[in-house]
Amino acid sequence: MRGEPLKNVLLKNISGALLTVNTGQGRSLHFLASETKSVPESTLESKDAFRLFRRGFLAVMDEKPAPEKKKGKS
Repeated sequence: MRGEPLKNVLLKNISGALLTVNTGQGRSLHFLASETKSVPESTLESKDAFRLFRRGFLAVMDEKPAPEKKKGKS
């Protein structure tokens, strides 16, 4: 490992069906219709994820950092 933090991306199922993405190493992800999951960026390198993205079943979005909570005066 190079000491770089792992970057996550959001995968969204934009089809109306249950999708299964085989990520390799005997693992897979299941997406319900219109479900969004945060996954490691390396998931996009799998053949299954690329095929579903290219056919328009999955959308890829950059994961936004959580907004900071502001402390208000009480």
